[in-house]
Amino acid sequence: MSDSSNYLFVYGTLRSDIPSSMSKFLRRRATLVGKATVVGRLVDLGGYPGFITGEGTTKGELYRIGEEQAAETWQMLDAYEGVSGLDSDHYRRVVVDVQVGDGGRFRAQTYEYQQSAEGKTEIPHGDYPPFYRNNPAHRKFTGND
Repeated sequence: MSDSSNYLFVYGTLRSDIPSSMSKFLRRRATLVGKATVVGRLVDLGGYPGFITGEGTTKGELYRIGEEQAAETWQMLDAYEGVSGLDSDHYRRVVVDVQVGDGGRFRAQTYEYQQSAEGKTEIPHGDYPPFYRNNPAHRKFTGND
């Protein structure tokens, strides 16, 4: 199993099939390893998804962040996700076990929603792109509405 320090699992607006400035940023700074899944579920937070570890399956992508700009890349990603290390942050960076489509297993970092998910709608099948395409608030968040 891989060292998680330079691997990132993405499930929402950072995915390559979501037209956002940050997904483009990530593709410039990292190499797509492949389509992947993790254990957990996605919930609708109004304009973007939140990942919660636990039951279910979440679909996404695994990236390997280039070492030459890793510190700066993580800093930009943390800023985008609003991660400062406080309990009041919506997200925190956690390590998860990732299954890549071809059978590869990795450990990677991802952004987990750390507030209460009570009353939040679960995103069907843990797959964000179909939900995104049919949700104007999410397209507006990425500037595509």
